Amino acid sequence: MNPRKIIYPSYWDEGVSAITSKDPILAKIIRNNKEIRLYSHGNFFLTLVRAIISQQISNSAAKKISQRVLFLVSLENMLLNKEFSVNISASCFLKSKNKFKYFGISEKKIYYLTEISKNIKKKPIYWNNLKNLTDDEIIKALCLHKGIGLWTAQMYLIFHLMRPNVFPNRDVGIINTIKVAYNLSNVTEVNALIPELNQIWHPWNTIAAWYLWCYSDSYPTVY
Repeated sequence: MNPRKIIYPSYWDEGVSAITSKDPILAKIIRNNKEIRLYSHGNFFLTLVRAIISQQISNSAAKKISQRVLFLVSLENMLLNKEFSVNISASCFLKSKNKFKYFGISEKKIYYLTEISKNIKKKPIYWNNLKNLTDDEIIKALCLHKGIGLWTAQMYLIFHLMRPNVFPNRDVGIINTIKVAYNLSNVTEVNALIPELNQIWHPWNTIAAWYLWCYSDSYPTVY
């Protein structure tokens, strides 16, 4: 699916400059991937679809399934000949959901996305107003919905709202990258180092997370 609207974070250059002046290891990773920037497609429902599909499966499998689902949702939208809005996206998902099990999505995830789709259509003002809350308030609100945990809520903050200081410290890809890049022996050492790194990268932890993903994936998933 080609996004209708691409939004880039205004703080990127400032944050990159601050991080590279403090952390030589991450600075090298950034230099090797400086042309790749975080962006948002402006549709939080599609962000949640990608994130929920990606839970507890490999990155490659998640990408393949997401592409199929988003293509079908996009196709349904084009047939409706309407703007690709959050509400329309949710409607298209509900219309097409019975086909998704053939794409490899579990029934549990289809159920989660169905309930979220219904809630978006029922409470559009509630969902639209989430952007006015703090990061912690948004995480708390999103985690009230089945299928959304801390990591998925963080993907919403990073890839939809592009909040500058979010760090998913439970993300397997990030943990593995820190282990290799910072020459650590095990995950215990990674977990011990992360709080220190978060302080160094503050208030630009989102940028750090993005380039840590880039280290292990030349084309990191944009949720």
